[in-house]
Amino acid sequence: MAGARFLQPIQLPPIAHEPGAIEWLLPWVEELVAAPGTAVLVTGRSTWAQLPVVGQAVEALRSRGWGVTTVVVSGEPSAEWVDEQRHQLPGSDAAVVVAIGGGSVLDAGKALAAMACEPGPTRAYLEGVGDRSPSGQRLPWVAVPTTLGTGSEVTHNAVLGQPGLEDGYKRSLRHPRYAADRVILDAQLSAPVPRTVVASAGLDAFSQLLESYLAPTTSPLLDAWLIHALEGAGAALPELIQRHGDVDLQAQRHDMALAATVSGVALTYTGLGVVHGLIGPLGGVAAIPHGVACANVLPPAMRHTLSEARTLGGETQGWVEQRMATVSVLLGGEPRADALIETLEEWRRQARVHAGLPGVADYGIDARHLEAALARGSNRRNPVALSQAQWRTILDEGL
Repeated sequence: MAGARFLQPIQLPPIAHEPGAIEWLLPWVEELVAAPGTAVLVTGRSTWAQLPVVGQAVEALRSRGWGVTTVVVSGEPSAEWVDEQRHQLPGSDAAVVVAIGGGSVLDAGKALAAMACEPGPTRAYLEGVGDRSPSGQRLPWVAVPTTLGTGSEVTHNAVLGQPGLEDGYKRSLRHPRYAADRVILDAQLSAPVPRTVVASAGLDAFSQLLESYLAPTTSPLLDAWLIHALEGAGAALPELIQRHGDVDLQAQRHDMALAATVSGVALTYTGLGVVHGLIGPLGGVAAIPHGVACANVLPPAMRHTLSEARTLGGETQGWVEQRMATVSVLLGGEPRADALIETLEEWRRQARVHAGLPGVADYGIDARHLEAALARGSNRRNPVALSQAQWRTILDEGL
């Protein structure tokens, strides 16, 4: 029936959401795999030094007969990197993947769990690049996010890329079975994360929540989740931007961890808008961290979306105005769409002042990169279609 809206079922893995939840790692691994084998631990360079509790959890695995193979992620993973790492895994002994870290670490763990069960090169399975469809077979995997950002623990895709002007790419390895089997949201693990990372990752998560709430593909069920997460993130994120690392904001990190996970649910079931339609291609041509790009592009993208909605008028303007005003109220502001834009601009300013958020231009991005990104840009599920000239202005304002 034309105009009908359906409630799409939302499927989530078991989630332990509490300080100290890392203690669930051992029982959940043993629940997923009957007999001890090799656990592939995917993590960042500084995890061991900064988080002794992770080492304790891994030692608990070893004490129960598990072997542990460690894969260290530096930067955003490429398909070629995944191939290099999976060929070094202990073959049929690899029984489970445990990914502890930020979005890139979770994407790497997800991709390794999947490609351990697929023949041929990883690149052959990437959307828009390869010519094969993933089977969905994979190793069991447990996600332990630490940077309060992408929500990769519950998404159906692993983002892989190799930046370059000529043949660079940033694409997804995707299948509905790729969400983690178990998720551990432990606010204690994000305490040592640098404030710049917390700020940029948090603004990425907020962008995903906001873009999903504005998308015409959202649903009443998902809206209820989004409203809860937007309100929680709106209270926690400004505090984290200004004071994370100076005082222990465990309650705020706890709320932001859940908001980030909901943002992953949201992007999976609605799709995202023009912010990610631009920074995805930008990440394919230039080596800029995803969260940094998102944090800088979010305010101008929302401002131009509102302006275009007002130009179009009618139901489109009503949808965008009402939804932006609702979010502004959730953040403690006035019930005006413009007030939301003002808040986002203030958050970006605070992130630059208090958290040292770099600008897009700080990564050597110039006109060549912008033109290459624009050629691949997309409005995705934005509530209004913006022109390539508007895209260019948005990226220029993010510099």
